[in-house]
Amino acid sequence: MNTIIAATDFTKASGNALRFAAEMAIDFKTDLLVVHATHIPVVSDVYFDLRMTMDDWKEEDQKQMDKLLSTMRNKYGDELRVQSKLKIGFGPDVIRQTIANGKVGAVVMGIAQTEKFNQVVFGSTGTDLAGTVNCPVIIVPDRARYKQWKNIAFAFDQQHIPMGKSLNTVQELLELHESKIHFVNVMDTPFIEGDDSSLKPLYKKFSGVEMKTHFLPYRQNMVEEAILEWVRRHKASLLVMVARQHNVLWRMFNERMTKKIAFASKVPLIVLSDK
Repeated sequence: MNTIIAATDFTKASGNALRFAAEMAIDFKTDLLVVHATHIPVVSDVYFDLRMTMDDWKEEDQKQMDKLLSTMRNKYGDELRVQSKLKIGFGPDVIRQTIANGKVGAVVMGIAQTEKFNQVVFGSTGTDLAGTVNCPVIIVPDRARYKQWKNIAFAFDQQHIPMGKSLNTVQELLELHESKIHFVNVMDTPFIEGDDSSLKPLYKKFSGVEMKTHFLPYRQNMVEEAILEWVRRHKASLLVMVARQHNVLWRMFNERMTKKIAFASKVPLIVLSDK
């Protein structure tokens, strides 16, 4: 596992994700980089808050960052190797640039429950990043805690399984926690039920790990609900999904599914890119 990035905006949701990322970094014995993007707050859809300069905002944010890192170092001691990065810009852009400039194993981000309209229209920084960067994005619900992941659910669609480096993170999780992985498919395609041929590369990659494959009956427009219900019933502690980049229309539906599951899931969600 390379460096773990934890994005923060100093809110309660990002604070929970930061604790999650810190304990994960200690578990994997890797570095943690806490990233914050400073930008002028939007007062409305027309006006920006210009009562403070950008330098003022950055200075205020730096004070909060210094306080945050001091609290983390006092809590976790020498076990946690943590640094920070504060840059002017918008969150997704700053994180993408950070990933491009270094060796990053995963990005950890929080997500908070909001009104349904805001979920659909705005999503979150985590769901915006998912599938657009070449490392896994881990989206952490506001009440989720880092723990040993004994049962991992991997949602697949029988069409394409990514074999990029993002799978290495999943492989390390499986080995470190001695996890069992469940491949879960909702039969919403014309493929033959029980056809697991697309999983053969993963069977080979995860050899030595306990695995099981499940095929769920299709209910129209209920794919997300079927996956989340399976996770709940089988007490899976982590859900893995794949986000892809195709044409604009396809991405609209793919992003909608990722957002819907991310906002509804009670367990952490790892979104892999097929890059």
